Amino acid sequence: MRVAIFDLDETVIDSSHRTPNNPDGTLNLAAYIEKHTPANVRRDKLLPLARIMRECYASGCYVIVLTARFMHSCDYQFLARHGLNYHRLFSREQANEKHQSLSDGEYKARFILPILKLKQFRNASVVMFDDAAKVKTALRKHFPVLCAKRINSRIK
Repeated sequence: MRVAIFDLDETVIDSSHRTPNNPDGTLNLAAYIEKHTPANVRRDKLLPLARIMRECYASGCYVIVLTARFMHSCDYQFLARHGLNYHRLFSREQANEKHQSLSDGEYKARFILPILKLKQFRNASVVMFDDAAKVKTALRKHFPVLCAKRINSRIK
């Protein structure tokens, strides 16, 4: 079995128009939440990795979306409208309260590692696509995590 794990923001989806940063480069969460509206989500664009995500799904790869977003119905509608199919989707609102405050790397590791230990995934070939350095650092010791920024810049 092959498993492909995709982040959403700045990996598969360009949501930069509604993802403000603080002066130190970290996400301004309050402003992000304020801008997470159906109208703004409709303005999101697909990045080249969206094509890879579709190809993975079509080829029989087990596709997992692992995002630190709090998903709303408009987000699911966006994915469906653009044919971004998946088998499982894990998002921040699904995490228990203890995991809500974790950094993205810790949060994603705590979410995905127990899943990959399940019998059906034990011998799977796993690859992940993510743009965040801390996520890549947290998960690379478990399986390959490819740099979404680098891939998107090369496959336009």
